[in-house]
Order: sequence, then C-alpha cells, then structure tokens
Amino acid sequence: MTDNSEKKTQQGLKERLAAILKSRELGFVLAAIEMLLALVLIGMIMYLNVLPLKYFLPIVVIMLMISLYIVFSMYLKKLRTLGKVLAVILSIIWVFGIYVIGYANGTFGKVGGANTKTDIMNVYVMKDDAAESVKDAAAYTFGKLSGMDKDNTEKTIDDINKEAGASISTKDYTTMEQLAEALYLGEVQAIIMNQAYADALIDIEGYTDFAEKTKIIYGNTIKTEIKVEKNVDVTSNAFSVYISGIDTSGSVSTTSRSDVNILAIVNPDIKEILLVNTPRDYYVPLSISNGVKDKLTHAGIYGVDVSMDTLGMLYGIDVNYFFRLNFTGFTGIIDALGGVSVHSDYAFKTLHGGYNIAVGDNYLNGAQALGFVRERYSLSGGDNQRGKNQMAMISAVVKKMASPALLNNYSGLMDSISGSFETSLSSSQISDLVRLQLNEGGGWNICQYAVKGMGDMSSCYSISSGEYYVMRPDENTVVKAKELIQKVYCGETLTSADLKE
Repeated sequence: MTDNSEKKTQQGLKERLAAILKSRELGFVLAAIEMLLALVLIGMIMYLNVLPLKYFLPIVVIMLMISLYIVFSMYLKKLRTLGKVLAVILSIIWVFGIYVIGYANGTFGKVGGANTKTDIMNVYVMKDDAAESVKDAAAYTFGKLSGMDKDNTEKTIDDINKEAGASISTKDYTTMEQLAEALYLGEVQAIIMNQAYADALIDIEGYTDFAEKTKIIYGNTIKTEIKVEKNVDVTSNAFSVYISGIDTSGSVSTTSRSDVNILAIVNPDIKEILLVNTPRDYYVPLSISNGVKDKLTHAGIYGVDVSMDTLGMLYGIDVNYFFRLNFTGFTGIIDALGGVSVHSDYAFKTLHGGYNIAVGDNYLNGAQALGFVRERYSLSGGDNQRGKNQMAMISAVVKKMASPALLNNYSGLMDSISGSFETSLSSSQISDLVRLQLNEGGGWNICQYAVKGMGDMSSCYSISSGEYYVMRPDENTVVKAKELIQKVYCGETLTSADLKE
C-alpha cells in the first residue's frame, strides 16, 4: 500500500512538473527574463561605446526580433517548447555578454584617465640600527633634502610627527648623495628620501649598495595630480603619446626612472604611427633643471610629467598624453595574446632568461619578449639597438591587438592590462579609438626612428659630484626626428626613404 502511494505521488509530481514546463505562464517568465537581459546588454554596449553604428544597429534589431519571436511562440503550442529553450540559451549568452562588457568597461576605467603620480617617501636607517619604526626613532635627527622634493618631504614630516607622537628634529642637505653620506657617517640617524631618488643612487659610485646597507622603517604614499591634455579628438586629429617603460614592483603610477622612452606620434586620419626612441642616457636639459643637462632617465624620478616636458623640449612639441608600462607585468599581456612575432636585426642571447634570438622573425612568449626588450649588453649597438628592439616589440603588439587574435583570450588580456599599464587617455578616448578601428578596419602604418648619440662621461643635474656615463645627442638625428614628427602631424605618409638614416 505504501509503495503504491509513493508511486502515485512521484507520478503526480512528474505530471505537475511536465505541466509546468509546458505551461504558457513559465514561457512568459522565461521570455521576460531573456528580454530584460537583452536590454541590459544593449544598454551596456551603448555605454561602452566601442561598436560602430553600422554594427550596433543590426545587432540590436536582431536581438529584439529574437526576443519578440520568443514572446510570440508562447501563444502557439507547437512553438512553445522551442521558445522556452531559446529563452534559456539566449539568457545564458546575454549574461556572459554582460560579464564581458562589464569587465571591459571596468578595465578601461582602471587604466584610462590617469592623472596622478605616486611618490613613496621612506625613512631609512642603517641596516644594524635597533629602530624598527618611527616611534623607536622619535629622538633621532632626521636628514632631509632642503630643495628637492620639498612638498612631499614636508608632508611626510607632518605624518611622521603624528605617528611618532612628537616633533622630530631635522637637518637639511642639498643632494641625495650628501643625504646618504650623512646617514653613513652618523651625522644623522635617519633620513627621509623619495624611493625614486633612492633607486637612482645605484648609478652613483659609492652608493650602489645603498639598499643592502640600509633598511626602511616607515613609508608614506603621496598621490599628486598632474596636468594632462584632455581636449584632443583622437579619432580625427594627430596627437602624441609618451610611452614610458619602468621596471619596478608595486603600482605602475609610482614615480620611477624610465628605462624606455618612446614618443608615439599618432595620426588617425591616415592611420599612421611614428615611434621615436630616445635612449635612456641621452644627455639633455630637464624641464626643471634650468638648462643643466642630465640623463633622460633621471627625469622620471621627478614625475612622468617632467619626462613628457623634457621630451617635448627636445623635439619642439607639446606631448599630449602618457602611457606607462610596467615591463614585468608586460609579460602577461604577451602571453594573453598568445605570443607575438617580432623581427630582430641581430642574433643574440638575452641576459635575462638566456633566450636565443635569431636574425629575422621570432615568435616569443611573455618571458622571451621581456628578455628581448631589456637586452643591450650583447648588442653591438647597445642602448640604441635596444630602443629599436623595443619599438619593434610595440609594433608587434599593436598589430596583434588589431587582429582577431585579440578575442582568443579576451579575459586574460583584460586582467594583464589592468595591472600592467596606465594612460592619461580617458576611457572615452580609448573607446573612440577602438570604435574607429572596428569601423574602418585595416592595418596601421607603423614607422620607427631612433635618435643616436655618442657615449661620454659628464656631470649630471641629479648627481652633485663626479662624472657619469651619458650619451651626447647626435644633433643631426634629432633634427631628422623633428622633421618626421612634423610630417606625420601634417598628414604625410612616411616612406622608407623618409626613414633612411
């Protein structure tokens, strides 16, 4: 009796479930969910604003027609099951689309519109010092720079006073070397220094082991707004982007020396990009040095805006935007793209990773690509050739990203991008450029030019004593670069003859 009751109950449940599945009411619920998700996806596509109208309108029409068909199918018993299946399948597809579009929009927001620089102000003591915090060092005399980085230093002192619960005693020094030497000699027991300056000490004889001899007992992160161009219509007017490659850990916005200094002159009207490489040791006046010359890489320790202005002075232009790339995170971008094919003029073995690069085209993964762009010691052209290799890599990445291969690992690429670079181009300008490429299609003419120079020893603005390796500019190549830049701005398509050295 009990078994028969259970069988009847199970049979009844199956019949009711079958009735529900066949019911028109469930169909309308599924249709409503599908239509709502479709409308949300359409709204998000509109907000992202990367699809040209010629693609967007047909997509919207097709999506709405399918939604209306699903609703209509609920009125016809023979189409009702098909309509329900379509509603479920399309709802899943729309949810995935919403996720992808939302992820892209979030990534554009993270990397675009950068308008701050991050300075990390540290308190250094000698490695064997007993102090582990500024509270332990409250009675110490703190050395500080009197002129350089004054605002950041004063703010850090205020924060130290709050942390230590007392007003610390300070002593002024003029240069970063004098400041470090004062700590070494015991004139002061602690020093306050920007991490970017401390990193620059490795170029200075006598302080290359500064990181090993000292320890950090306090760190203060300071964000400062920088002025960046906002008004260029990047889809119709030529514009310039400073591409800065840094090799630091932490935030890509952290003030740091720049090992890669490339100007990209972009003319969207003729779809041409001119990459101009300037070696890191180029001996030029910085925008803040009142005519005193220094290595170009040192401009970065004062902020990305100083590097932009310094290159603008060198080439006689206003640099509109910056694009900062962390070359350690850069490996993730290459791997997400599935590797890139890059041309090498020479065969060599990379110092980082020990990878063999052949003459001609090389298909490289992320780690190999990083070794390729960082190498200079095994190249006869040294830093000049490294700059050419870096521009070749940028060209390879641009070509790969402009191809359908971009879709192969979309989410992985978005993850890599969000942690590896930032740009002062706004998220809407990035969307405009993507929409331009989708609308017009085709490749870009990417040209490369590298200014040259001769190695020498000389004094530098950022280093108070001694002479250090610099590269004195070959003025003929600088003039040539200026001419090429103006041609691209004026809408002239560059030829191999124009680029011939």
